[in-house]
Amino acid sequence: MPEYSVIGKDIPRLDGAVKVSGQAIYAADLVAPGMLHGKVLRSTFAHAKILSIDTSRAEKLPGVRAVCTGKDFPGIKFGFLPSTRDQLPMPVDKVRYFGEGIAAVAAVDEDTAEEALDLIKVQYEELPAVFTIEEAIAEGAPLVHDHAKGNVTASNRYHYGDVDKALKESDFVREETFRSQRVVQGFIEPHSILANVDAEGRVVIQASKQSPYITWRHFCRAMNLPLSKVRMINYYIGGGFSGKQDPYDLDFACVKMAQKTGRPVKITLSQQEVLAAQRMRHSKRITIKLGVKKDGTLMACDAKAYSECGGYAAVGALNIDILGRSFTLPYRMNNIRYEGYRLYTNKPICGAVRGQAQVIGRYAFECMMSLVADEMGLDQLDFRLKNSYRNGDITCNGSHIYDFAFVEALEKVGEGIGWRKYAKEKPPWRGIGFGSGSTASGSSRFSGYTSSAAVVKVTEDATITVVHGGTEIGQGIDTVVGQIAAEVLGVPMEDVTIAVEDTDHTLLEAGMYASRGTVYAGSAVKAAAEDARRQLTEVAAGMLKVPAEQVDFRNRRVFDKKNPAKGFSLQDVVRKAYYDVGKPVYGRGSWTAPRIDFPDFEGTGLGTHPFDYSAIVQAVEVEVDPETGKVKVIKTVAADELGQPINTLLLAGQLEGSSLCEQGQVLYEEMVWDKKGIPLTADFLNYKMPTAMDAPPVTTIHIISPSPYGPFGAKGGGEISTSSSLPAYANAVSAAVGVRFTALPITPQKIWKALKEKNAAKKQK
Repeated sequence: MPEYSVIGKDIPRLDGAVKVSGQAIYAADLVAPGMLHGKVLRSTFAHAKILSIDTSRAEKLPGVRAVCTGKDFPGIKFGFLPSTRDQLPMPVDKVRYFGEGIAAVAAVDEDTAEEALDLIKVQYEELPAVFTIEEAIAEGAPLVHDHAKGNVTASNRYHYGDVDKALKESDFVREETFRSQRVVQGFIEPHSILANVDAEGRVVIQASKQSPYITWRHFCRAMNLPLSKVRMINYYIGGGFSGKQDPYDLDFACVKMAQKTGRPVKITLSQQEVLAAQRMRHSKRITIKLGVKKDGTLMACDAKAYSECGGYAAVGALNIDILGRSFTLPYRMNNIRYEGYRLYTNKPICGAVRGQAQVIGRYAFECMMSLVADEMGLDQLDFRLKNSYRNGDITCNGSHIYDFAFVEALEKVGEGIGWRKYAKEKPPWRGIGFGSGSTASGSSRFSGYTSSAAVVKVTEDATITVVHGGTEIGQGIDTVVGQIAAEVLGVPMEDVTIAVEDTDHTLLEAGMYASRGTVYAGSAVKAAAEDARRQLTEVAAGMLKVPAEQVDFRNRRVFDKKNPAKGFSLQDVVRKAYYDVGKPVYGRGSWTAPRIDFPDFEGTGLGTHPFDYSAIVQAVEVEVDPETGKVKVIKTVAADELGQPINTLLLAGQLEGSSLCEQGQVLYEEMVWDKKGIPLTADFLNYKMPTAMDAPPVTTIHIISPSPYGPFGAKGGGEISTSSSLPAYANAVSAAVGVRFTALPITPQKIWKALKEKNAAKKQK
């Protein structure tokens, strides 16, 4: 393995000190001279016609400077795909979920703005609503959108191999239905935006956005503005987890009222607004039929899934597609049939949440694997090992498998959790569960463009400024790209500065999602740093009087590889370039995914859009109190195959954090509504999330299998742990109780009830 200076090291975060000391500036901290404060009026019905909105009294209230409604916007719909654009900045004729923003006010202070909301009079005609999958697909169900027959927003159908034949040839066939609930991202920083309009009519937006270029494009479309007329600036982001991708009602309202008044307008949502009315994870119902040979060979999977998405499509078409693809890896199976339907309901919009739909797909499939293994008398670990993909395999949808150490990960996790001993002894009320996942190491074709770009500037004092389009949302991308630039140019991390993200100055970037930051932005920064290094090498070769290929960079020095004592400080070389040669050093770089074969989203499902795969295995051990149903997590062990880690400390944080996140979804997290669609858990008192006190002892094992594509052999690792954690926790609880739970969350009440029913059944026998 190569010897690196900063790559693969536990480098502290570049933004760590400023965040823990409270010096970081977030969107909600921003102020501007003459700033107005905005508030959004939200629907009190889940489904209703808007008969009228009277804002006259609010407009007359002293201190109110602007009011806007849906009629103030151009009437252009926006959305992730052209085929599913169905949302206006604010509704004009109908509301489709409780909490949908229908009007907004801007006033001299927050109290006045809040008072003005109470003066806006809205007349509604309430309509029948649908809230669940079963209600949405029922015969004669009310339509959330008139154009969507059966309330279907998007669908996918894939059929690989001959599923019917394979099921007939199977020795054991089992069918089960799994359900997952709605959960929220749970970031602590609420959505916030400060908007201004300059003298030339150019909009300047400072906001908390995970992928500002996505927001930028969709926002400009809906506002009928050229991209050049809108500038977006990002400061520190207080967590995103895919919940800060889109433009929201507050963004449109804030800009519209800034245009009306000519003054800066700021809107910061309350945490209740975020939890009640913003993006969430879809609830799902997945039915799987699995066919298996006596020796444990997987033969066929027949799956049908329904995904409940709320009032608008958002990223729905992508979500239901990812769900189907999650069944193709990491286990070898040539016969897979999948039907997926995403349904409108009268609940808030579901979008991307960390790990997307693969999290729920892996939950259902891995739980089915464990269920089948138990009923067939197969060893859980051996069953998985037997069916694992190996290097050189080709998946049923045409993707090539290489640098894929999944089998090694399974073996290390089995050993680390003590599976063999547990399988023999099986202590009472203890359970061990496995979960695994494999995901694209940076998706290739899920946005309007697929490239990332960067500029690396070597300043006159030999420090490095990196300009890239990736967003630091807590995952550590700025630290990672800083390490990459530092490694290439031979400087320590303290010599690297990351520029603030700004659509005027930073480079285009498709976004921070799908574990693509390290691979895409990192590769672009590496290319830019190498370009800067080439420029400096030309100068240094003349100074050293050696061929260019003989020049090396390390420890702020540029030297002769064959005679390391012969060299100059990097600063001497940089000054030579600037002052004598007259060539300021700006490295440029870009990167796009290789081997792109855009998949057939409807029909065959064939396509190799993931050019590389990451893999992970996790095992969880729990103990259940039979008297109360309370679950105690004893420990977790995870082994990842994520290429060459750039920063092992950050990578461990990613994996451990997402594991704790999914612990919450399995054991207690759930958004709940009443029969009228009014949320009952829209605060952190009633919406339970895990904290650091719930974190169990964690062992993380990095299996280094460098990728031929990522920077220094790295793969994406931000989301993959979610796909293994959810099933591992669920399988562990089921194993401890001796009852298979098929619906999330698995609360103490459900466990207690299941044990009561189990004991009653025993007595009847």
